[in-house]
Amino acid sequence: MIALLLSSFAFAESLRLTIEIQDGAVQVVDAQRVPGQVQAPPPGDGPTLTVNDAAGRALLTTRLPTTALRSVIFPEGGGASATLTRGQLVVELPWPDGAAYASFDGRALRPSPPPPPAPGVAVAVQSAGPPEERLDLVFLGDGYTESQLDTFAADVDRIVAYLLRVEPYGAYTGLFNIWRVDQASDESGASHYESNPADVRDTAYGCYYGCGGIDRLICCDDDAVLDEVRAAVPGYDGVMVLVNDPTYGGSGGFSYATSYTADPYGSLVAAHELGHSLVGLWDEYSYGTSGSAQGAPNCAKDGDAPQWSAWLGEDGVDAFKPCSYTNLYRPTNDACMMNTLQDDYCPVCREQAVLAIYGQLPGVIYAESPAQGTLTLAPDVDHSLSVSTLGPDDGSLAVVWDIDGKDVGEGAEFTLKGCVTGAALRVRALDPTAWVRVDEAGVTSDERVWSLDTTACPPVAEDSGAGGDSAGGGGDSVSGGDKRGGRCGCAGLTAPGGLSAAILAILVARRRRSQLC
Repeated sequence: MIALLLSSFAFAESLRLTIEIQDGAVQVVDAQRVPGQVQAPPPGDGPTLTVNDAAGRALLTTRLPTTALRSVIFPEGGGASATLTRGQLVVELPWPDGAAYASFDGRALRPSPPPPPAPGVAVAVQSAGPPEERLDLVFLGDGYTESQLDTFAADVDRIVAYLLRVEPYGAYTGLFNIWRVDQASDESGASHYESNPADVRDTAYGCYYGCGGIDRLICCDDDAVLDEVRAAVPGYDGVMVLVNDPTYGGSGGFSYATSYTADPYGSLVAAHELGHSLVGLWDEYSYGTSGSAQGAPNCAKDGDAPQWSAWLGEDGVDAFKPCSYTNLYRPTNDACMMNTLQDDYCPVCREQAVLAIYGQLPGVIYAESPAQGTLTLAPDVDHSLSVSTLGPDDGSLAVVWDIDGKDVGEGAEFTLKGCVTGAALRVRALDPTAWVRVDEAGVTSDERVWSLDTTACPPVAEDSGAGGDSAGGGGDSVSGGDKRGGRCGCAGLTAPGGLSAAILAILVARRRRSQLC
């Protein structure tokens, strides 16, 4: 199982490994440091990988998997899964602060951040910002000949339009870069090994029906898919392979998803399967066997105390068997696209989708000016500060500035004029979405802090009390804090009203819910 010395902390980066599995043997093909954080994966049964600091101390150890699970949902309800023992898969692990390298199979891996997308290879369907500051979703197409690449582009546009109508994706479109890789196949369609072994097509990524003996399960040549996406968009966060075949099918896994595109179910299958590879959700139908719930955000071992207790009673949320495995519980009876083909997530899966979106970003605050450090205050000296943030499209992200806990401003920009009494200036950013009730990792909020050096400021008289200069416009004084200096000319500081109080109330409520859970 995974052991992490700092497991309760958020991480700015994750370690993404592409591994080759071959009948129990494991080889690391590629290692990258990518922005954002991940959930710890279920424990594997293979060789051990260790993440170390520069002195060689182990910060994290985990056993890598030796098999890959692929599943497909059926239009009539239910689905099926197959456990594959050969191919490539992607494993993501936390990359703790202070990590320097990983050790595996007697050698050191020193992953570096991925380069930018290869120019001319990936076509930007939607460009929201630099790849390192956004979630990058990549579409590949298999079984589209050169003359059918326009059809592939139209299929991508249609499925993207559908996905962005599904919440929470629609509320966070500005956090997505969406890419298309136009790679022509020599033949149209996909191979059908199970129903007709002679039906073999020469396609770009070798996708085929009948994977694991299941007619509707579509698998591809893992090497071809992952090599392509690493070359085209090295910092990718999600991968969908669209298969140009009219036969119903698809597959979900945590490396990439596949889907046919034809009506009436193509878009629904794509959305369901992306729930696995993009969000980390599990199937809410049964594979017909028992299993472990470790690592599952939407499948619980204990129906009396599921991990989604903060949502119990909301929109039919309770605990219902089965969920992927016969002994596990799902959040709703039939109100989620992870259970049956439909347009919506249940509240539990929607919350997980929001957390997964933020978790794959560098932070709610991704840049600040000036950088965190010390601000040396002096009379008549202004300090202009700003933060760059990532949040929902409707602009509801709340940004509040405080000095030693007393609110002094709001918004992405703030000017500190002259001297103030206080030890630290802090800015907090929070997404107040009602779709998230428990955020244990803190991915929907962020902060930056500057220490205040007031040694050059005139001293504050001991009896000045609250009668000194007031915060300009608000009438409240900023008092207390560092007594080495004083404040002289704080015009421009404002004391915001209800917004900050609301933010604090949300933070307290979330903390309480987290403790209850």
